[in-house]
Amino acid sequence: MKKISLHGFGLFSDSEHREEYAAGEVVFETGDYSDKAYVVLEGTLRLTQGEDEIDVLSAGDLFGEMGMVENRVRNSTVTAVTDSTLVAIDRLRFASLVRQHPGFATRVMAIISSRLARRTEQEVKRRSFQRELEIGRKMQRSLLPQSTPVVPGWQFAAYYETAWRVGGDFYDFISLEDDPSKVRLVIADVTGKGVPAALYMAVARTMIRAETFKGGSPAAVLGRVNEHIISDTRSPLFLSAIHAILNYDTGVLRYANAGHNQPLCFRQASGEVEELPGQGYLLGAFADVSYENQEIDLNEGDALVMYTDGVTDARDAQRRFFGDERLKHAVAQAGDCSADEMAGALVTAVAVFSGPVPQTDDQTILVVKRVA
Repeated sequence: MKKISLHGFGLFSDSEHREEYAAGEVVFETGDYSDKAYVVLEGTLRLTQGEDEIDVLSAGDLFGEMGMVENRVRNSTVTAVTDSTLVAIDRLRFASLVRQHPGFATRVMAIISSRLARRTEQEVKRRSFQRELEIGRKMQRSLLPQSTPVVPGWQFAAYYETAWRVGGDFYDFISLEDDPSKVRLVIADVTGKGVPAALYMAVARTMIRAETFKGGSPAAVLGRVNEHIISDTRSPLFLSAIHAILNYDTGVLRYANAGHNQPLCFRQASGEVEELPGQGYLLGAFADVSYENQEIDLNEGDALVMYTDGVTDARDAQRRFFGDERLKHAVAQAGDCSADEMAGALVTAVAVFSGPVPQTDDQTILVVKRVA
């Protein structure tokens, strides 16, 4: 669309009312009093509302006129992206230009109309994108288990919340028909956020499931998944993961860790929380690496907690992390609760700590508890 020019009204030769703004400097902010409109002579500026970019302004653009004319506070913020030169037009001069030059008023109206058309088109695209994201969210949720295992003597709970509409965390419960006494537990975190992470999440989940059904130890499964990712040089896929096998009859948990947060185990006998050993390389990071199997016994009353780093990396208003120690304390405090109650208590602990600070990373928690 051809830009409508305001040349011919003495604005571009006006040196008296020029204002210079360095890159990063704010021209006005949301809530400021609207006493001027501006014409951009040189540079690029960014118009935002909250976290959303509404427009990019460049030489010849007019902005700030609506707030000035309507005598209301600014409803957006304008920041210089590059060093910029503007001509400021106060109310008296604006009114004078309209009276003396009917063509000025016509061009201003044309600029406003063009801008509204452009922003309407952007809003339509944004809403379409939001609808597509919501469809993606539903599809991604459909890939996750729709329920937790129901097994006498055991309780399972899961919490999953993305920072955006879609995310890169996932978890799974996999039971093999030829071995009903065991369940495979998976928790993973794909690097990145948003749509790219969600796409890789779907790919990684498929790989892990396929290799799990081939059998083998947790370390063997993770090793084969790593080989598949490495062999596809087109895919920049990296993820941390834990693959575990829980024996319902014996309480033995055999697991392998590929660069993931170390699980926690609440021991009812002592009331203590243990950090489970074992830490391997991220999947997709290096070729020819192996993973190590670890084993622990879950006794009656013990609880296993697996989680992604969105839990411990949650921040409060002072930019402090929730961290490992707060999580351990929360696990210990909820140790005597059911699996569902423990998961809820951990989620609440993170939410209370963060307060009004929005979630910036996906959060996933799995709790497995052995009961009488």
